[in-house]
Amino acid sequence: MENNTNTHATQLHDLIQILTERVETYRAIISSVDANKDIDLIAFLEKCMQLTQQFKSELNGVLAKEDSPFSEREWVASNLYTRWQEEKPSVEAIGRDQVIEVCEKTENTLLRIFQEILSNTGSFTESTTAMLKSQATLQQEIVEQIKGATKATDQER
Repeated sequence: MENNTNTHATQLHDLIQILTERVETYRAIISSVDANKDIDLIAFLEKCMQLTQQFKSELNGVLAKEDSPFSEREWVASNLYTRWQEEKPSVEAIGRDQVIEVCEKTENTLLRIFQEILSNTGSFTESTTAMLKSQATLQQEIVEQIKGATKATDQER
């Protein structure tokens, strides 16, 4: 049976990998949209990427401080990453509508992953739990902003 430290580190490693792929997804999206027409969308995605990189750094710091022996092992995907792989959308977006759809699916999947992590915080320290809750709140805000963009796009039609 896996102990709490290993569970903790495994979930954080999965989350770091998920966040890495989130940044890659948004880089691909940015390169596929019209830089002249979608300035607001590009700015939003760049902000998400910056926040993601900052959070990844914080998570790596947690791993190094709290789980240093486990964090040095090679990462092996667990259930959180597997869910991400199953649910994340393809990045074959062409137009603004498809881009927003991909963003919405990506962010909703990430929000569900945060909710799952936070449903069993017993393996995390108080400071790590607080950091994860803060990120989950930010994630909820991102989801709401994307829903707002979706509504605005629908109204333009």
